[in-house]
Amino acid sequence: MKSVTLIVATTLVASSAHAAFTGWSVESSGIGNRTIYSVYANFSSTNLRVVNVFNFGRAVTAGPLQGNQIAQGRVGSMNAVHNDLFIGDIDLDEDGTIDVFNNPGTWAAGAGTWTTAATDSLTDSYCTLQGIGGAWGTAFDPSMSFPPFGTDIATNAGWYDATPSVPNIPSAAGRLKVLQVARLSSDLSDFRANLTIGYAVTGTSTALFGYGSFAIPAPGALALLGFAGIVGTRRRS
Repeated sequence: MKSVTLIVATTLVASSAHAAFTGWSVESSGIGNRTIYSVYANFSSTNLRVVNVFNFGRAVTAGPLQGNQIAQGRVGSMNAVHNDLFIGDIDLDEDGTIDVFNNPGTWAAGAGTWTTAATDSLTDSYCTLQGIGGAWGTAFDPSMSFPPFGTDIATNAGWYDATPSVPNIPSAAGRLKVLQVARLSSDLSDFRANLTIGYAVTGTSTALFGYGSFAIPAPGALALLGFAGIVGTRRRS
């Protein structure tokens, strides 16, 4: 299984006392007829805990772009495939009538019989906050209140740490995996989406936020320079 880094994290950081988030990066690996993309949050420090990621694909309608965000929020189709053996029905418009029957897969990490050690997980699409500690403990925001089946994640959706007693801490390399997207290897279409991360310095309760976007498949390193921007953070009490 060969892994290739597709996006180099943005390294320009706005002036801030705790501007630890340096951007998103994506790595890919090929397994069978699927290409697996892992999306990582990158930090300049490991002395912090990640609380949530949110505003998936949210358009920037007011204020300046932050990080390497794109104004429209998302471009292209996600085209994710699942392999967690979860089958369910979806009421897409929440009118009480099922619109899609027997749709396979969910974005939940650890759904059903799926475990981190199972072969299924290697070729599945899921949301996570996989940091130091080993526990998944990932829950969905209300924006993903119904079982999030399908090939895409709803705009403005997010997920958060459901087990704060086991904090999600970046690895020694300063990164933390937040998303895995499996696609058919024959699918070379581009997808790009904004994503926001919330975190705090260890021992503090002050929320800090990082902004940016990731791309699947990612452009080459030279093309990436055209998207580079300043990664911003802000405090919130």
